[in-house]
Amino acid sequence: MSPGGRHRRALGPRRPHRGRMDMPNRQLDRLLYSPAGQGIAAAVSGLAAGLAPVSCVACGAPDHSLCRICAAGIRRGTLHPYSAQEGAGALPAAEPGAPVPGTGPGLFVPLPVLAAGVYAGGLARTLLAFKNRGHTDLAGFLAPALAGVLQAAVTDARRRAGDIPLLLVPVPGTGGSLRRRGYFPLALLLARLRRRRLLPAGCAVASLVSIPAGYGPAGTRLRSRGGGPAGASGPQKGLGRNARRRNVRNTMTAGRSGGLTGVNCLVVDDVLTTGATIAETVRALRRAGARVEGAAVLAATPAPARNTSPADPTVPGPRSMDVGNGNEGRE
Repeated sequence: MSPGGRHRRALGPRRPHRGRMDMPNRQLDRLLYSPAGQGIAAAVSGLAAGLAPVSCVACGAPDHSLCRICAAGIRRGTLHPYSAQEGAGALPAAEPGAPVPGTGPGLFVPLPVLAAGVYAGGLARTLLAFKNRGHTDLAGFLAPALAGVLQAAVTDARRRAGDIPLLLVPVPGTGGSLRRRGYFPLALLLARLRRRRLLPAGCAVASLVSIPAGYGPAGTRLRSRGGGPAGASGPQKGLGRNARRRNVRNTMTAGRSGGLTGVNCLVVDDVLTTGATIAETVRALRRAGARVEGAAVLAATPAPARNTSPADPTVPGPRSMDVGNGNEGRE
């Protein structure tokens, strides 16, 4: 063996070039989205429907997890991300000094939140099936809606704060929810966007916030009658604004104080209701020194007096990115 051969052997096998590693994925994508690939997928779907019948999670029509009619309606309703913060009374304040159109000095300015659509009807049923009924096959349908609202939220944040790098920070899940579902729904969607290279330019996903052991689903504390850990105090669903805020207060951490100084973040969640969970995520990030420029969600619950009547009735509020969505006041 030549000295050069011994040298190469000592270094070990060469690592494949990253481009070569990505090549099978690109080839697979081209195959899947080609006419032939779509035909094969339709045939397999038909066979699966015969062996294990499925129905549309939104309307109950047979043979597909989401029928074409419902899918088209949800797509129309998520084409135009809208400002949803005015309907969420538990949200924290925006970063000091952030210029927000339509506001004056001394007024409370909530953290800007963009939503892809309204949490109602088909979109709500689709999200619930994806999150709680094991319909991970819906990730391919929901991911483009998340990509769209992330792009809009990043553009909005950079218009206010300048062309800064942003970390996309998902609201953390708990070990209990992972054991119950077998996956983190939000992490599944973000991983899909990363693989498909659909994240906004200059952004990366970073799970900077966590929920320490001892907290249940949605950050609820585990308590017994005597005050020690035993049973969850209850999920967020069904609680009012103040109860939701109390339920998640001080349940998250982003590390030591000052550890994230100089980091700019955009919080990502699936559904915005009162904003209590996003507020706790923001509190943890800011305590660690990060600056939070806004948030993006797939859906927001309808707020009182929200205007849903502009040009397209499926698109809530005005189509501009300015603050407000038809509300005359906060909840």
